Amino acid sequence: MASALITSVFLAPVMPTRADEPEQQESNWPLCTDSLNIPARPVVEAELEAGDVHVAADDADLEEEGISTLDGNVEITRDDQQTRADHVEFNQIDDTADLEGNIQYWDEAIYLEADKGHIEFNSDTGQFENTRYTIKDNRGRGKSADLEMKMGTETNLRNADYSTCDPADKFWSISASEIHLDHVEEWGKAKNVVLRIKDVPIFYSPYMSFPLSKKRKTGFLTPGAGSSNRSGFEARTPFYWNIAPQMDATLTPRLMTDRGVMLMGEFRHMSKNSMSELSGEFLPSDNDFDDENRSLIRVKHDRRFADRGKFSLDYNRVSDKNYFEDFGNSLGVTSTRFLRQRGDISYSGKLYGGNSWSGRVRLENYQTVDSTIDAVNRPYKRLPQINFYARSPGGSNKFVYNLRSEFTYFDRGDDDTGTVDDVLGARMDLLPSISYPYRTASAFVTPKVALRYTQYDLHSTNTFDSNPNRLLPIVSVDSGVFLERDFSLFGKKSLQTLEPRLFYLYVPEENQDDLPVFDSNLYDFNFDALFREDRFSGADRVGDANQFTVALTSRLLDQDTGREKAYVSLGQIYYLSDREVTLPGDAVRDDNSSPFIAEVGTTLLRHWKLRGNIQWDPHNNETERLLAQAQYKPAANKIINFTYRVRRPSSNVSGVDIEQSDVSFHWPVGRNWSMLGRWNYAVPERKSLEIFGGVEYDSCCWGFRAVARRFLTDVDGDFDTGVFLQIELKGLAGVGRKTVDFLKQKIPGYESEF
Repeated sequence: MASALITSVFLAPVMPTRADEPEQQESNWPLCTDSLNIPARPVVEAELEAGDVHVAADDADLEEEGISTLDGNVEITRDDQQTRADHVEFNQIDDTADLEGNIQYWDEAIYLEADKGHIEFNSDTGQFENTRYTIKDNRGRGKSADLEMKMGTETNLRNADYSTCDPADKFWSISASEIHLDHVEEWGKAKNVVLRIKDVPIFYSPYMSFPLSKKRKTGFLTPGAGSSNRSGFEARTPFYWNIAPQMDATLTPRLMTDRGVMLMGEFRHMSKNSMSELSGEFLPSDNDFDDENRSLIRVKHDRRFADRGKFSLDYNRVSDKNYFEDFGNSLGVTSTRFLRQRGDISYSGKLYGGNSWSGRVRLENYQTVDSTIDAVNRPYKRLPQINFYARSPGGSNKFVYNLRSEFTYFDRGDDDTGTVDDVLGARMDLLPSISYPYRTASAFVTPKVALRYTQYDLHSTNTFDSNPNRLLPIVSVDSGVFLERDFSLFGKKSLQTLEPRLFYLYVPEENQDDLPVFDSNLYDFNFDALFREDRFSGADRVGDANQFTVALTSRLLDQDTGREKAYVSLGQIYYLSDREVTLPGDAVRDDNSSPFIAEVGTTLLRHWKLRGNIQWDPHNNETERLLAQAQYKPAANKIINFTYRVRRPSSNVSGVDIEQSDVSFHWPVGRNWSMLGRWNYAVPERKSLEIFGGVEYDSCCWGFRAVARRFLTDVDGDFDTGVFLQIELKGLAGVGRKTVDFLKQKIPGYESEF
């Protein structure tokens, strides 16, 4: 059928349009009390083909080859376009319609009401006067003296205003001489813009762009502000550059009244096989640092190649040792001791018989940024480190072969602390092993035998021989049983497991004091450490062992979902001989058992997550570690966290006593207002390590968040105080520092509503 064909004209009153059932509001605007208030479209019961025009009216004067006049409840439908008016003159030859009186128009992108309009159906365009419009996707709405639109793709407005707020509570709006809305690119542009808050003009710009969705677009982001006692008042004006769909950059001048102007930049690139990030900061002539230039650079790059290959780069450097102390935002950042500079190339492949292998070449260096660390205590460079691994296919009831090997050249070289005359050289470490896993539905036993050979080639040393070596066998047997029973809890079918596990390890004692220590250290002791084959990391020390571990785990599982509702794990190592091998300065361990470890967790209580672990030394009757955590979260925006942690150094390992409490929360105090905060407290020192509090207001079209914070910046007890502010005009822009990421880090489980 021709596109201008009128399929039918009803001279009787039109069918009911269900005006009492407006179109549904978008679900991502939960705080908007007012719906979109878009009336339902007219009902068309005729079957239409693409391009057909259906017209209904109370009265009609029809002309087959001319202009038809329609009056009274006129409704026109063509594809996704529908319109209603009091009076319409329809030109069937040109396929156009002139409308007057109580005009309503619907298409896939916009709904509008107007006093007068003209529609060209062939080109899917229209012009309207004195218009009230609503954008369906983002609740944008406003008035316009003149409106031109192309169905579903773009809308142009003159002498118009725009807002995403409810009409009854229009917190913000913009007025402009011209507004262009691109519904395909989902972006808006405006000229001669005045931003109003509660009808009070507060900002003018000759040009402004704003999103109709979350798509990226080049342009200035709204400036942000804050203050701290280290840098004074701060102001930032970021510029975002959407270079390509897979590439973007952000440049941000940062004014600090006590220091000067810093230029901050970030570049990101992503492709199918790679991801890159480059960021930097540069502050010329820091007013508060003897007018010296300050800078930071970070480079991260990951790239896959040849199907199984990967290249990784992680490079970090700062201009001086005080950089993080002056510009860091937490004790964890300001107490940074070393910055990693590392590059890796790795590849993996398959051998005959299903055997697999992988290899890696690494170059690694560190920049020392802790001024209290002398040269001989800096970590070694790896120039290079070469790893090779090979393994036969795994499985039950068959032998499994494994090879782990490493070659590393260790160096310290020159640094700003001077030349270091210390132990340098190469180390080769080979660890072949063979195991025989035997498994049934309810039990397993895995005997394993390994042989570890380590060879050194040393120089620049008067302490060690040039070519020391070590050869040690390692024997272990891991075994366990899996028992289960049906269990009913609160009327739900559950499954309770009982999983006893026994692990034996034997490594003969060999004096290793003739070997240097390049990168070895004691592993952190936890439940997983009960089943390790070596208590040392690195290859410079292999711990002697004649010991067995006894452990028990029990879980409670929901049979319907398989989710773990509760668990408890207990374990301890029993030593049959002393542990003679130690790091320099550590004492021989002659106790007959390790600390007792217990872990427990549950989500059985509604809205609660409970977790805890304890490490207790029976020989000293002392709790070495304790962690108790509780999280109460009855809703996404309601959360309270409680944490208490204790960490004391064991009898032969130096360290610092830690005993801290940590409380954080986010809690609504009304429909729109919420309180949030955190208090991290060092109990023995009676000192607050970090404390912040704030308020959050969230409504239909705007949000506000203010946080005041005081936190420890270094171990000497210096504090920094800052105020963070964020304002978001929903559907227009956000103002302020990125407090959302900060709050997600500091308040576990926090979810931002805007």
